[in-house]
Amino acid sequence: MPDRFKSSDSLLHPITVNPQQKRLWVPHRSRHVPACAWSHFDGPTVPEWHGMAHQKGFRIVSRIRDRFHLKLECKACGAHTAVKLSALRGAQPRCGGCATTRQRHSADGAKLTFLRRDHSYHKYAFFHAPCGHEVRRQFGFIKRVEKGEVNVKCRMCLIEREQAEARAHGWERVGPDPEAKANYRMYRHRCGHFQRIARVNMRNGQCDCANCGESWSSKPSVIYLARIRLASEGLDVVKFGYSANPKRRFRHQLGLSKAAKVTFLRLLQMPTGHAACAAEKRANADLVRRFPGHVVPVDIYGNHINVVSEIYAPALLPEINKLMDQIEAQARISS
Repeated sequence: MPDRFKSSDSLLHPITVNPQQKRLWVPHRSRHVPACAWSHFDGPTVPEWHGMAHQKGFRIVSRIRDRFHLKLECKACGAHTAVKLSALRGAQPRCGGCATTRQRHSADGAKLTFLRRDHSYHKYAFFHAPCGHEVRRQFGFIKRVEKGEVNVKCRMCLIEREQAEARAHGWERVGPDPEAKANYRMYRHRCGHFQRIARVNMRNGQCDCANCGESWSSKPSVIYLARIRLASEGLDVVKFGYSANPKRRFRHQLGLSKAAKVTFLRLLQMPTGHAACAAEKRANADLVRRFPGHVVPVDIYGNHINVVSEIYAPALLPEINKLMDQIEAQARISS
């Protein structure tokens, strides 16, 4: 069959024209046409049409709606489908009844129970999952599940698991991440504090409260901007990061030689390590996205500074200071 004649099984819409008659399947694009418009149309049927319908697995029942439409009966299942005369001539009509049977069999193969179509979008339907919940999925997705390519993940089950994970560590799942990050959720601690936390951290219990906890995330921290010069190697870069004790970090953790000259250009006090970490990560991501040419490659400084990111050319200092101004203003509002 030519590709232009192929279409998905979900593009037919069932209607009831007359309670005493079989349900009629109409093209999706015609579903806005009222049921009464699909009634019998008085006109002859040409023998040539009957021959074409027979060759394509149908029998012509009657003409309907207007002079351009026919009602066909499937010889395989007996369902009635409305088609245009031009479609009968130039394409292979699809049977709505057979399409629905295929969809139900596909759902059975995916271990789901077909419930009903989604009339708001023809490519979707509602299914009963083995977990007991109702899920909404595309027909094409169900075929992939049947083939074993993907699995049906129930959103309700996921939420229940996340709620249980949160309760186990003294938190309550409030909802999705307000910043729309797929791997984060919004939680409320038993002290009443709201906090964004990565789901994997909540699952593993690495979720100290930034309000009442005792780890680095709840203690005050500092976002720093420092310039590092190593004249003997011709190295002149700036580092933008955060630490509870920046001077100690540079002295003991970055592996700098004694010949390196470090100048702290700006130190921004933050109320918690959690706030400092979140603000610093957003700022660095923004810098990398907007100024990739000012990001210093790690092979230039890797032998002298024990980090793999957050190192920029000095020419980027004005932009970094602008971001620090924004962070400072936001921290002042939040406090």
